[in-house]
Amino acid sequence: MKIKHTDELRRKLKAAGPLAVKALASAALEEQEKVMALSQDRVPVKYKVLKGSGIVLSPKVRRTRVTVVAGYGGAASAYALKVHEMLGENVQWTTPGTGPKYLESAFDERAPHMPRRMARSIEQHLERLGQ
Repeated sequence: MKIKHTDELRRKLKAAGPLAVKALASAALEEQEKVMALSQDRVPVKYKVLKGSGIVLSPKVRRTRVTVVAGYGGAASAYALKVHEMLGENVQWTTPGTGPKYLESAFDERAPHMPRRMARSIEQHLERLGQ
């Protein structure tokens, strides 16, 4: 995938210095929140406990590396993982459109255009930060 205007984005990031990492962290958080929102339509909801356990953590920044973690389960993480990986024809999902790979499939659906959206979001954050 080719992202247009990457030279311009690189120039802006370099000029922004430490603000570039803040812009990246904000863009990554926004993208992960959108993945989580999409996965909410796919997570099984028989008892609503699993759906209610979805969480996106604040970005962790280490120098120029930004990590945003999202997941389901909390105290029931073993259950969340089991349901996420329940593949097979013998499983009857109670709500149409829900089922296994609820978080992974949401990420995979958004992934092809993620770099472009994040580049646009970073530029918008840099503009708001005065860069």
